[in-house]
Amino acid sequence: MTEPVAPEGALVRQIPLGHANAFLIRGKRPVLVDTGLSGSAPKILAVIKEEGYNPWDLALIIITHVHHDHFGSAAAVAGATGAPVLVHAAEAGSLSRGETLPAVPASLIGRLMHLIIGKPVPKPELAVTPVIRVDAPYRLDAFGIDGEIVLTPGHTPGSLSVILGTGEALIGDLVMGIPAHRARLPVFAMDIDAVKKSIRIVTEKQPSIVYTGHGGPFTGADLEALIR
Repeated sequence: MTEPVAPEGALVRQIPLGHANAFLIRGKRPVLVDTGLSGSAPKILAVIKEEGYNPWDLALIIITHVHHDHFGSAAAVAGATGAPVLVHAAEAGSLSRGETLPAVPASLIGRLMHLIIGKPVPKPELAVTPVIRVDAPYRLDAFGIDGEIVLTPGHTPGSLSVILGTGEALIGDLVMGIPAHRARLPVFAMDIDAVKKSIRIVTEKQPSIVYTGHGGPFTGADLEALIR
């Protein structure tokens, strides 16, 4: 595996939140991608301040997919900043109810983890109403970011990825870096064939560095190797 190198003029700051990652895209106003589990808001807000922004400068919160470890602090961060929340239209209802989507095992590791995690429990206290619901590619120019949101279903039906003009890609759980620190197909996926097609969508953008919700980052070549 080639060590990924952030491109000149990179915009992304990774925010480690335990076993999951969130990401701040730096621009005139920042954009947040994912929010980790419940309780992660203080760290996210601290990073926003470290980057020289005020909390109310946050322009947008993008949720790549509706699992608790990716939207758990969305309500808290939205409440503290006033930033609108964006999610795929197919998953907006679950987000509005604080319900995590089913984690469907796609490997032996996934089946073992599923036994440990157990049945998902709705958490109404995490519910947040998304202001923006997308079901097609969505440009981020209105938020001062050269980039777009693309549809990358498979892990969940409405999984989203963000592709930036700098060559940086943020792909949620389309690819994972767990249990070992190398790119691998997700241990949970509703449709593994759709995952592979979505990885192709990302690699066709020729990203120089790929950020994932767990582990990483990786190179575009690492993703290519998974579907070759």
